[in-house]
Amino acid sequence: MGSRSSGSHVAVFFFNEHQVSRQMFYSEFEALLDGLGALPEYSDEDAKAVYVQIDRLGKVKACVFFKLYFDENGVADSGWNVPVERLAEISGSGPDLGGGPIRLSCRSQCSINWHQDDLWDPEMSPGANHFVALKKAVQENRLRFKFEAEEEVIPTLAAAKSPAPDELEEELEQGRRTKLARLLKEQRLRIRTLESYRDSVDDQGEREARIQLHSARNEIEELKRLIAQLKLKNEKLAQKLSSRNEQFIDLQDKVTGQAQLVAELEKKLKHASGSDRDRLEKQKLEAEVVLLKEQLSRRDIDLAYRDEREEQLRAELEELKESLAESSGDEGFIERLRELEVVYVVYHPGVGHITMNANDIRDYAANPIAFVSAKCFVTPERYKAWLTHFESPVCQHQASGKLCGKKVDKVSTPSEFEPGVSDRCEEHGAMS
Repeated sequence: MGSRSSGSHVAVFFFNEHQVSRQMFYSEFEALLDGLGALPEYSDEDAKAVYVQIDRLGKVKACVFFKLYFDENGVADSGWNVPVERLAEISGSGPDLGGGPIRLSCRSQCSINWHQDDLWDPEMSPGANHFVALKKAVQENRLRFKFEAEEEVIPTLAAAKSPAPDELEEELEQGRRTKLARLLKEQRLRIRTLESYRDSVDDQGEREARIQLHSARNEIEELKRLIAQLKLKNEKLAQKLSSRNEQFIDLQDKVTGQAQLVAELEKKLKHASGSDRDRLEKQKLEAEVVLLKEQLSRRDIDLAYRDEREEQLRAELEELKESLAESSGDEGFIERLRELEVVYVVYHPGVGHITMNANDIRDYAANPIAFVSAKCFVTPERYKAWLTHFESPVCQHQASGKLCGKKVDKVSTPSEFEPGVSDRCEEHGAMS
């Protein structure tokens, strides 16, 4: 991936938070890119790494802070193509890590703009300084690079020459200027990295806010759609109930007329004799059969009407619950109901029709069974047991996993129902 400068060493250091977690020769890194290895500890994440050039004395000369994605198996992204060597050659100056200012390439200081998003900014704050951690890792030299010892130049007495006072003052001033210039560069770099970090945090916050807003809007739209469906269902049920009510009234008129016919035939039978009596009895029998059929039909319509009415009430209740959920606060919604003087009526077996005001609606919507059982002066568990008995008055005793199922007398009032007694036949009631 390019030539190395003579006498230098190249390595890649991986960071976890502010500490070096893994280091390798650049040749090992190239093999990693070719898919000849994996790093499971970085599975499905962007690893933060640093390309480092080190001189023959063990001093850091250049750094490129780059990111590399690893898939769920810890395999490096084969499409990664950040020219780290080129960036190290043309990058601007960075802090002094012991061998003079290094060449540094990072997100806030990138010489090739289109690779900026592939880089990251090091932190330089006390106690969390990536440069300090990097310098320490190079000094520890776990990769066992062969560094040369620094040559000590020992001037001989003959060659030693005391500088003139003016020259000494100039050298000291030049040293102070150089030190100040380096310090200013480090501070500018720190400011740029902090600004870059602030911008990334702001962008992340804006993204999260947009996601939350989008989610809330979707939830509101879903609630509106559900309420619209419930309203449509409610309207259809209301139309069906109206039609069923007309059928019920028409059939009731027929039953009344048929009953009157039976009564008239009974009067005629009292005074009839012979063949007329036989004919009238036959007519009466036919009229009674028709009357019974119409009474059965009326009962079926009555039951269907009741079921549809309960379904409508359940739909209205669901609509009310969704409206409560959609409103910004229950108190505001209940207050609007109170101002409109809304009265809500529901029907439940054992207590009949319940008329509720605005405050009752909230309690009822929160827990219908608890609300109804309180009206019946029983516990919710007892009301549920009574409801099972009321809908199917059979013996609930079970033996070997089988229900007895014999008919028992129906208890019409929840408060008079005793679980284990009222829902047992004579045989199993004696066993309780």
